[in-house]
Amino acid sequence: MNLVGHNIELIKELKTHTLKRLEMYNKYGFIKEEKYEELVKLETDYLDDRLKMMESFL
Repeated sequence: MNLVGHNIELIKELKTHTLKRLEMYNKYGFIKEEKYEELVKLETDYLDDRLKMMESFL
């Protein structure tokens, strides 16, 4: 696996970890209910854009 492929896997793991962290914060009440979906969208859109950019390098 080349460096770009390795970085793609790291970004996928980061996305999974980020979503789990947001779920935990929401579960414990650190995030307002109306803001949770907005936060998830912001975080996933950013990481999805990075994944698309990295995949374009392959």
